[in-house]
Amino acid sequence: MKYIFIILVFFAAVSCGNLDEMNLNPDTPTTVTPNFLATKIILSSTDSPASKWLFGDSWLMKSTSFTEHMEWYLYNKFDRGSFSTYSDLTDGQKMVELAESNKTLPQEEKNAYQALNYFMRAYVFYNLTMQMGDIPCSDALKGETEGIFSPKYDTQEEIFKTIINDLQHSSDLFSKASVLKGDPLFKGNVNLWQRTANSFLLRVLNMLSSKQSVSGINIKTLFEQVAQLPLIEGESSSYQRVYDATKNAQWYPFYYLKQNFWSYPVFTSYFVDMLKDLNDYRLFYYAEPATALSGNPSSFNVYSGVNPVLEFGKIQAEYSTGIHSSINKRYFRVPQGEPIKFIAYSEIQFILAEAALRGWTTPLSAKEHYEKGVRAAMKFTADNTPIEHRHDITIDDAYIDSYLKGKALFNAQIGLQQIMTQKYIGSFVQLPFNSYYDYRRTGLPELPIDPATNMNELKDRLPVRWMYPANEYSQNKNNIEEATQRQFNGTDTPNDVMWLLK
Repeated sequence: MKYIFIILVFFAAVSCGNLDEMNLNPDTPTTVTPNFLATKIILSSTDSPASKWLFGDSWLMKSTSFTEHMEWYLYNKFDRGSFSTYSDLTDGQKMVELAESNKTLPQEEKNAYQALNYFMRAYVFYNLTMQMGDIPCSDALKGETEGIFSPKYDTQEEIFKTIINDLQHSSDLFSKASVLKGDPLFKGNVNLWQRTANSFLLRVLNMLSSKQSVSGINIKTLFEQVAQLPLIEGESSSYQRVYDATKNAQWYPFYYLKQNFWSYPVFTSYFVDMLKDLNDYRLFYYAEPATALSGNPSSFNVYSGVNPVLEFGKIQAEYSTGIHSSINKRYFRVPQGEPIKFIAYSEIQFILAEAALRGWTTPLSAKEHYEKGVRAAMKFTADNTPIEHRHDITIDDAYIDSYLKGKALFNAQIGLQQIMTQKYIGSFVQLPFNSYYDYRRTGLPELPIDPATNMNELKDRLPVRWMYPANEYSQNKNNIEEATQRQFNGTDTPNDVMWLLK
């Protein structure tokens, strides 16, 4: 942790030096502005790997396998997390300082930068604590200002209180803002940002739904209050990165000119059979027919998946014969691909459906929210699949209506299973690791696990966390040892159970 802050202080010092004495690129801005940092932070928060790791959580969640060589997620092995995203928070802090020091900037614009900073703090803290448990929070950004380069670890309960408070501050400030300059996602629309902050808060509260209160905050009461606030209104308004076919720097991450892994993904029998059982046409939009299976590409019969818990050599051998389906060519042949969502309208509808199923007060019934989620997720896939990649299958309102009257018909008796299944299907190459976090707290959908091939030390389950970065044990030794002792009696393993899951 310490090295992050030392580097940041160094660059801060450089940025404040005499720019006239430096050899500058004439095409590069010579001053850093708040809108420049806003762009940098937002793009960082919606970045996706232009590599095989775009599919990393689909390996863990058993919707695809990978045939280049064995990857740990395929067999449920976790390594260490990273604290690299703290640098985004340092940028956010600097963004606010620059905005506040500009005496000509209207207060409504300053409010927008403050709101973005609060949102990004919550976003980064949430992702890190969901991965590892207790993390540096209250002292995490005090390296430059107070010389704290070895920050203490806050408890996870304290961190979630901070996240909740930051999102409430963000929503309030966005409501008092005029425009967010430097915004590449919503083009400065602060109303969409406020809706995103409120929607993200619903996700956070839903992840905390097993807790009656968090640091004095009643989770059910606050959830019901936030559910009545402005939320994301449609899938196109999701917090997402949209790609551009006309600019090679903005191509979809898995486009074949950006990586050479496109031939290795293979669908699993677990995922393919789930879609077949539901008569779900998204299979035709997600996958290609297996090359060794004869028949019409619009028939479910020519789609097949490999058993994801087989030994890796057997997965490679089966895939090489052409009997299983690869990913749809649109994922690597269409330069704009599809937007990658990080907080989605459909996800929020499923969250509301789950809450209604628990008996919490929501705008609509569990069934109505569930159906809105299914409909939005299906339309998103349809809208982003070119006709030539649909295998002569149409997903339209009539099909969705019939789908919701078939096996996907909402049944409150198995409602949670249905909600989690639909959330999972709609999260294919979307909402990174969100399905895993849902699985971790609900056990749904029920994933296949074979103790013979499971690389987790506990052979009957998936890991529940990533270990702390190794350099923390040399750079921040006292604080990380105090944190692991407090949480896990001094251990730091993928099977140690964090406060959130107790």
